[in-house]
Amino acid sequence: MRIQYDQEQSKTMANLGRLQSFLEAMHQFSKTIEVFLNVNEVVCFVWGPIKFLLLTASTYAESFETLLDAYSQIGDQLPLLKEYEELFEEHPYMIQALELMYIDILDFHQQAMKFFSSNRWKKFFRALWKDFDTRFGGVLKSLARHKDLVECRATMSQYRVYREDMADMKARLDEQVAEEREKKLIAVREWLAVGSVQEEDHAKSSQVRAAYQGTGKWLMKNDNIKDWIDTDVPPTPIVWLNGIPGAGKTILASSIIDECISRSSFITSYFYCHYEGQGCNTAVGILKGLVHQLLNEHLDLLAPCHAKRASSGEPVLRSFRLAKKLFEDFCSIPKKIFIIIDGLDECEQNERKQLLEFLIETVTQCDTSEPGKLRIMIVSQDYVDIRKALHSSSTSKIVPSIVSMSATDNEGDIRSYVHYWVERIAAKNEPFDDEAKEYLRNLTVERAKGMFLYARLVMDNLYQQPTRGDLLDAIGTNKFPETLKEAYERIVTRIKQMFITQWPKAKKLLGWMVCAQRQLTWREIQVALSIDIDNRTIEYDDRRLRQHIHDISQQDKDIHQPSVECELATLCLQYLTFPCFQLKDSVDKQELRKMMLEGQFAFQDYAVAKWFQHVNAFVNTSEDLLEDYPKTEELIRSIGLAIDDFMDLYHEEEFHEPEKIVPECRETCKNFENQDFYDDLVALTSHIYTFQKKGFEARHKVSIKRLEEALNRNRKFMEDTASKLENADLETFKQFYDNERPYKCTKITCMYFSEGFKEAKAKKRHVNVHDRPFQCEVPDCLGAEGFSNHKDLEKHTRSFHPEISDLAERFNSTHAKKHKATYVCPLCGKSFTRRLIVDDHVKSHKGIRGHECEECGRAFTRKNDLRRHQKIHERGK
Repeated sequence: MRIQYDQEQSKTMANLGRLQSFLEAMHQFSKTIEVFLNVNEVVCFVWGPIKFLLLTASTYAESFETLLDAYSQIGDQLPLLKEYEELFEEHPYMIQALELMYIDILDFHQQAMKFFSSNRWKKFFRALWKDFDTRFGGVLKSLARHKDLVECRATMSQYRVYREDMADMKARLDEQVAEEREKKLIAVREWLAVGSVQEEDHAKSSQVRAAYQGTGKWLMKNDNIKDWIDTDVPPTPIVWLNGIPGAGKTILASSIIDECISRSSFITSYFYCHYEGQGCNTAVGILKGLVHQLLNEHLDLLAPCHAKRASSGEPVLRSFRLAKKLFEDFCSIPKKIFIIIDGLDECEQNERKQLLEFLIETVTQCDTSEPGKLRIMIVSQDYVDIRKALHSSSTSKIVPSIVSMSATDNEGDIRSYVHYWVERIAAKNEPFDDEAKEYLRNLTVERAKGMFLYARLVMDNLYQQPTRGDLLDAIGTNKFPETLKEAYERIVTRIKQMFITQWPKAKKLLGWMVCAQRQLTWREIQVALSIDIDNRTIEYDDRRLRQHIHDISQQDKDIHQPSVECELATLCLQYLTFPCFQLKDSVDKQELRKMMLEGQFAFQDYAVAKWFQHVNAFVNTSEDLLEDYPKTEELIRSIGLAIDDFMDLYHEEEFHEPEKIVPECRETCKNFENQDFYDDLVALTSHIYTFQKKGFEARHKVSIKRLEEALNRNRKFMEDTASKLENADLETFKQFYDNERPYKCTKITCMYFSEGFKEAKAKKRHVNVHDRPFQCEVPDCLGAEGFSNHKDLEKHTRSFHPEISDLAERFNSTHAKKHKATYVCPLCGKSFTRRLIVDDHVKSHKGIRGHECEECGRAFTRKNDLRRHQKIHERGK
């Protein structure tokens, strides 16, 4: 009555008559179970939620309509039990149907209560209720089965069938719900594209601490840290832990993370910025990592996350605006949250500024409504811009607590670490008396000056000394390193002396790591070292490293980047002419199998996706290469042969056709105009330039058709073969490839081009998102990946680009007069009606983007494109 009166007053009547069948059926149901189940108290567990749900939902039209419809559907499936009372008296076995009916009604209300109990239930209602569809459908089917049993006045044999049906129905429903949930979780995780990197990094740091008991305990005694972790409402929800480079901040951060994880009333999410992954050290990358962990700990928000993914238009989340909304969603969950971000100084300055502004704004809002709910710790070096960002927010009055590590704070941890290693050094180099051990411990700790990294490098270097004489020489006061730089130099010197035969390889690999266009896997490094260019084979057993690179290399100051770029370009081009990339009319599967098990496919993901980037880098560093490097002549000869072989194999591309040569490329390659391969290099760079300028979509593809066909053939063979390998062949396969993720994306710019998926279905779902056929025509739009149908594209256009939508044209009764396109682009020949437009078009060829968005920093060639883009930010506010 109260709801009806309120709606009558506000003129928002919602046909409450839909409740009538449900209320009548429930009234008769409650009377019946009181008699036949002899229970009174259980009825309140139904009437109480009904009252709460109706009162709560009535404040929001959409939820009220949905709830009324749900009760109407339930009412239709409930029997009016009054006329069947004699049935329960005569057939006691039927009473169990009442129990199952009650359980189904209770199950519905238990789920529905979750939707309306949160402070922000209106925000998530639509996604959560849609996620409930399958379970609700199961409840309706189950109720319908109960109703059918009662109304047909079932016999004992019918009742037995009913019991079996109900058990089977429940099992199938649970399986279906679990399967749908798992699919959504996989889809969201693929969209976030985070993986398990953070957990692996944390495990490594925790493992280091485990070897030296007590590490980081001193930090837990700090009043600011204790208050931040343990106080119900801490003095400030933000703590900044800063210190000098090499002080062991990451290890300390891991100890704080473990301490936070031990608090069961909190959810802990963390991010280590030192990981050099694709797009990780960005504001979006950090938020995605935090959301990924929060989702793992609180799966109740899976449905809203999945809904945002479905409407985002992005195969991989890259929108900062959307990443912020996801994080804000998790800030509304009932549990309190710890956030720890280590190594923020590793991010670009504009990225950390953007992230800190958002985090401060978010924690301020949380602290206003629920003090102590969200707590954030930043771990970094003491950078001016970070200090300024934490203190200069115009909207926040929160003053962060600053814990600045001094040189003496972690002295106990360093002393403990050094004590352990001095004992090992002494045991290895007996006789070594207590006085010498004490001298070595004190000298190391004193010169470390709070730098854990210094102590680690010194101890490692001393332990690796080959003889006792070398050790005594190394610990002499005049030889003992004064600084971190000297500690590195001592190690490099020792490595060069001890690993004379392996040092060239170690130095080569360090150069590759510096110049690689993405992080190379250890398998790719081993295969790259094993490539025999002359014989076009993989000599894995003879050429691979028998020790991990970490064991034989550190930093070396004389890595010559231009020569490394030339070497990598040569390696990629020559590798792509190997037999495994040569197409034949009839492919011998046995031959393919042999090449696969030799490791010939192990470098294809990198070489196919990055060869043109290394060619461009080689050209761009040509001046330094030709000026002062002693092995220039040898390198130039090698890359000349590589270019010749590459263009010969892929001659179908007709690289040298006059219309395909770009004049700018002649200028770019002018440093090589005296070389025999100059014309070939101009033709090859023209091919790269032309393909890249075809636009965003073209950059996803392999530019050479024959190479793409060979790659697809090789991958298809691996997908079909990997799961069938056994014994020795399987072990050989694992040396070169990831046998658990053989299904890979076809887009060379996607991280899943090299990382892959465990199942063909997961790959298909991912690729389908890339291949959405209905594209938004507005440059740099967030919907650039396209839409699966025309209706979704129209909806997107009306929402984000109303000025170009069909809707606008419907009201325009006259057609604009078409002007003659007399202005021609000198680079591609496309014609335009106005000089200003062609000028902007030429700028797009040259990559000039003079109009920058103040909100997110994205740049545009045309001012009009910038205006359209800015409307996206305006709608998101």
